Amino acid sequence: MTIAECSSPEFRPVGMPLRSLSPFLLTSTTDIGLGGTNVMAYMIGQVWWGGGGSHTVDTTGSSSIGWYNGNGTFNNAGTSFKVGIAAVDTSNGPSGRPVNSTGTPTLDVAAVLTGGGGGVTNNAWNETVPTTGTKTIANGETVAVCMYMATRGGSDNVQVRTISTNNSFNAAIPLVGIYNSGFSGQNVFTNCAIRASDGTRGYFIGGQLLAGAGSQSWNNTSTPKEYGNIIQLPYSCKVYGAIYVAGVGAPFDLVLYSDPFGTPTAQASVSVDENTVFSSGTTSSAAMFTTGFGYSLAANTPYAIAMKPTSAGNMTLQYFTFGVAGHQTSVPCGDNGYAVSRNTGAFSAQNSQKDRFWIGLLVGGGDTGGGGAGAMIGC
Repeated sequence: MTIAECSSPEFRPVGMPLRSLSPFLLTSTTDIGLGGTNVMAYMIGQVWWGGGGSHTVDTTGSSSIGWYNGNGTFNNAGTSFKVGIAAVDTSNGPSGRPVNSTGTPTLDVAAVLTGGGGGVTNNAWNETVPTTGTKTIANGETVAVCMYMATRGGSDNVQVRTISTNNSFNAAIPLVGIYNSGFSGQNVFTNCAIRASDGTRGYFIGGQLLAGAGSQSWNNTSTPKEYGNIIQLPYSCKVYGAIYVAGVGAPFDLVLYSDPFGTPTAQASVSVDENTVFSSGTTSSAAMFTTGFGYSLAANTPYAIAMKPTSAGNMTLQYFTFGVAGHQTSVPCGDNGYAVSRNTGAFSAQNSQKDRFWIGLLVGGGDTGGGGAGAMIGC
């Protein structure tokens, strides 16, 4: 095995909950209310399957469509609500829209739900299991995930949660749209996921998932004393520093540990003086290690990058929450990256592995594999 050094500081951030294709992660939300008959919210994007290939969503196995319902109403037996997947109309637009007939989407696979009969949970991530149809989706295929109020009974009003944004960060794909007597694109990000019958998870390239966000405040007298993330990569590489988004009210150390679940051992670190950062409020920063610079990470091996205050002043580290732990696969490090903490001894997972702190590593240089086939070169 040979580790290739970078000839320039071409470091890659890993471990933070960054959505694909963007350095920005947005945590505010916008709910789209579906309070009428033949009203729909839909999300269009290219599907990225874990492991690639084509996968089928149907009424069997682990098939589901994930989306978030806000504080809505779904209790009238006269309401028929559908969550499904459709092909994308290439003959009409913009804005992009599912294949449809006067707003009624042509759903290849869907769950058909009746108000008051369950299947929609308020203020929660919903993993909706299809009740009809089948759809095989290739890796990179563009599809539309649709939440459709076919018939509204009483005052039912499902609230489809999306991610708030602005014109600077929005993009044509993936996109969110609504149908209410006409199609219109919305200035928000997608917030959905797909799971195939074989258990493989799919996400929109460039999209984002959000179930919640928060922050952890502590100092050197608190219990636990260290918070951070597990980092485990499928290839060998070198690590040169750390990145974080935090409120800095005290000096602190950023420490890289090996064997985090056994006997954590510091392998690289840097001390940061709070007077050297931009603000005591939330700041986004990078810090190069002063010990262990260029430490080699082994493939498929867990490490922890942790923040440790060294005085009584408070630190505040931001974190991101997924609806289910499996959605960690939508951001770098996948299932093998999640929030942890410790006082002394081994680290332990936070919130059943659903959280991810805004802290990660700067890596560069990769395993060339000694010239063998399939080698990974980091830069």
